[in-house]
Amino acid sequence: MHAALVCIGKRRKMEATSMSDLIEIIYPQSMTAKLLQNGEVIAEYKVEQCDGCAKVMKLDPFGYKVGQAGEKLAWLCGGCR
Repeated sequence: MHAALVCIGKRRKMEATSMSDLIEIIYPQSMTAKLLQNGEVIAEYKVEQCDGCAKVMKLDPFGYKVGQAGEKLAWLCGGCR
């Protein structure tokens, strides 16, 4: 979607830059994220902070290290596993 702008001083049309196709918005308070394509939400998902590298990444349930009693000890992203 391009907006037409008019430069008053030169009386010619210029094109405004468009938005990026894909944008990811991360909400750290709720640890969720939204993926937008051209301004429309196409996916919502949970995110988690890696205990190895501290990056916030999309939650992968297979990334949990589980203790002997079945408790979840740490979560590692795909790069740290």
